Amino acid sequence: MNEKYSSSLSTKRILISLFLFLMIPMLEWIANRWVDNTTLSYTFALNVCSAILIIYDWNLFGIHYNRSKLNIGSTVLYTLLGILCISLWIWFGRSFLNCFFLVPDASSMHEYAFAIPAILIAYSYMLSSTVNISFKCLTDHIDVRSNELLIILISGFLFGFLFTAAFTPLEIGLWIRTYFFNTVLIMFLSYLYNQSGTFFPGILSMGTVILAYILLFIL
Repeated sequence: MNEKYSSSLSTKRILISLFLFLMIPMLEWIANRWVDNTTLSYTFALNVCSAILIIYDWNLFGIHYNRSKLNIGSTVLYTLLGILCISLWIWFGRSFLNCFFLVPDASSMHEYAFAIPAILIAYSYMLSSTVNISFKCLTDHIDVRSNELLIILISGFLFGFLFTAAFTPLEIGLWIRTYFFNTVLIMFLSYLYNQSGTFFPGILSMGTVILAYILLFIL
């Protein structure tokens, strides 16, 4: 805890990583001009942009993978905690907040059954990976060791805004409810990261919960 903090990412890398995150809705818009199906176009955009982001930040990804592997007990503990809490929060968000949540369309999944594996991967683990890596990049220059509560709050409010602005339709009531939902979601992902020292519990828990939600309630 007394170790001096130093950022692992350059400003250029942070900006490019956030640009790749924001490219997802742009690429979806372009793809949708061709396929005229939001689920398929988001599948394409999520898989492509997330893969590029992971490759671009491969060193960061590898560092966090090694941290999670070396502290497997902590990774499992906070992944399970994440699954429980994110499940409850998504249930609350969908049942009471009526906020926007990026999920595939059931009719499209049944119509294009051949694409189901790609759709499931895109909307669960690819989306989760992009969100967790991007919010880590956004807050990388902040000393999390001496300001843990601050980094959790900043992560939630700043990246929650970015997440909401990128994906949520421009309807004021829906936008405000979704911003609140995303802010709390990112705060919790930030908490998992700060406690475990790696973003893998956040990736695994968020991806698993979304995958289960799609399989149980959409597919």
